[in-house]
Amino acid sequence: MTPTDDAPLPDENHLRVLEARFEEAVRLRADGRVDAALAAFGDVLRGEPRLAEPRLEVARIQLELGQLDEAEAQAREALRLLEAGGQWIDAIPENVVLAVAWALLGEILKERATSDEVVFGPELQFRELLGQSQAAFVRAAALDPTYAHARATGEALAEDDEDELPQARRARTEMSGDIADEEPDELL
Repeated sequence: MTPTDDAPLPDENHLRVLEARFEEAVRLRADGRVDAALAAFGDVLRGEPRLAEPRLEVARIQLELGQLDEAEAQAREALRLLEAGGQWIDAIPENVVLAVAWALLGEILKERATSDEVVFGPELQFRELLGQSQAAFVRAAALDPTYAHARATGEALAEDDEDELPQARRARTEMSGDIADEEPDELL
């Protein structure tokens, strides 16, 4: 893990304790104990808020629970941390973790686009969310060309959006570009 802000890096013992709690949270989630897993991931993030991987796990759970605003916020913060070099778990290549994070954001945005609020709302909002979702999947596939789900979903969203509005095209183009220097609010 590299520093992503002015706070000092946690010591190795602290990180080992957090790692054990993270592993416990993953096991709890796998056992279907979602509330306990969320609490454990929360403990990890309270211990070190600059960890991207627990945020991705929380975002995935929130997506599954339909808590889309919260899921999106967690995924975006995880991406911000990862783009700043804040990967914690070194066992997985950086490009793969980034691809998973971008694909998760794409899933969240796709789910938001299919919510009743958006489907029955302004068409522009629907198309922009689909465009942003597609761009996230395209980014994921570019980071990890073996990520078949990201590639296929990005291509499927492109096929569904042949007559997209210019604003949605602009949103997709902006997201596909280099965002490493941009603030999280500027991503989409």
